[in-house]
Amino acid sequence: MKPAQRLLAVAYGGGHIAMLLPVLQALRSRRPQLQVQLLALTTARRSALAAGWDCLGYDSLWHLLQPDERAQAEQLGAALLPHNSHPDISERESLAYLGINAWSLQHQLGAAAAAQRLEQRGRQGFHPLEFMTRLLRWLRPHGLLTTNSPRSEQAALEAAHALGVPSVAVLDLFARPGDAFAARSVRPTRVCVLAPAVAEQLRAAGWEESRLAVTGNPAFDSLHQPAARQQAAELRRRWQIDWGRDPGRLVLLATQPEVRAHPDSPWPAGDALPLAMEAATRDWVRQRPQASLVVRHHPNHWHRLPRAADTPQVHVSVASQQPVEGLLLAADAVVVQTSTVGLQAAVAGRPVLSLSCSPGALWGLDYAALGVARGVATLEQLPQALDEVLRQPPAATGWARPQAAAPAVAAEVEGLLDR
Repeated sequence: MKPAQRLLAVAYGGGHIAMLLPVLQALRSRRPQLQVQLLALTTARRSALAAGWDCLGYDSLWHLLQPDERAQAEQLGAALLPHNSHPDISERESLAYLGINAWSLQHQLGAAAAAQRLEQRGRQGFHPLEFMTRLLRWLRPHGLLTTNSPRSEQAALEAAHALGVPSVAVLDLFARPGDAFAARSVRPTRVCVLAPAVAEQLRAAGWEESRLAVTGNPAFDSLHQPAARQQAAELRRRWQIDWGRDPGRLVLLATQPEVRAHPDSPWPAGDALPLAMEAATRDWVRQRPQASLVVRHHPNHWHRLPRAADTPQVHVSVASQQPVEGLLLAADAVVVQTSTVGLQAAVAGRPVLSLSCSPGALWGLDYAALGVARGVATLEQLPQALDEVLRQPPAATGWARPQAAAPAVAAEVEGLLDR
């Protein structure tokens, strides 16, 4: 009997584990015999356990070090722990993560050079290549699945390359000039990207065509779930909006604070632009009785902003209370600066307007230049732009994905395993 194949998946938390979990679920359904080991790094562990995955952590991998190496790693980790804790990560896991990474850095660079890198870059200087090489030699996987995150994920890809283990990496967003992932010289066997434009950016960076697969981003697959469509329909009914002969119009405004000012923008760092955008869209909807507006400030920031009262036409959405997917599917247009919500809207096929005067856009994340959105030069031009895009909705951009991405990424993994 042919032995079962083994897959190692490695992911950090946030959007990175969110990309891999749907893929692993698809693989579990398609290949029940596939043995999957998931190394859920730092905050990814909570998400993985909630999704039903029995995962590895650094704390379960001490046996890959010799006793003297472990003693050294524990000492290094204890020194780093006071300023590197997180409420969602156990102290044992933090100690193991910090200590093993610091030990691996010393093993690669020597004590003096490793200490200098940690002094300059902190955790961002981790690159546990030696440790990931040991991990792959122990597990002996037939394939590796990871994302574009640096540190442990990048080290796992490099170790797989050196050991001849085929790999699939899922790139979350873009590969613009200067992107660290695009600039890597050691590359995964296959990279799954969000849209054709991202594949073109990687080609321009010198990536071979044989490595590229346009699959979409599995973290956005919730846009295709029946629950999101049902939520969208309920919101339209609640605000008496329909798609009949003379329909109303629903606009979603999604903002975030500006991280830093830009010399070519009149808007400072902070909340000035988000608050001005809310005022402008409230004025716009007040003059259009058939229109409705949803205001959604950044999930980590909304509570710091003054909250105007809801009206029959304006609803303030709080991220912890209302998933964004239903709002996106209900909306006729979405207004952003550089929020990822704008990209999600384009993936859902919704028209996006982005403020080109945003400092964030001028620092490089210009959705209009990327083809994700229609650019609006100034805030004063936003009302007219909204009227135009709602009167004559544009065709979906090349970023639109009508199907879930997880099955496509799973097929890429299967293709490597079947070679």
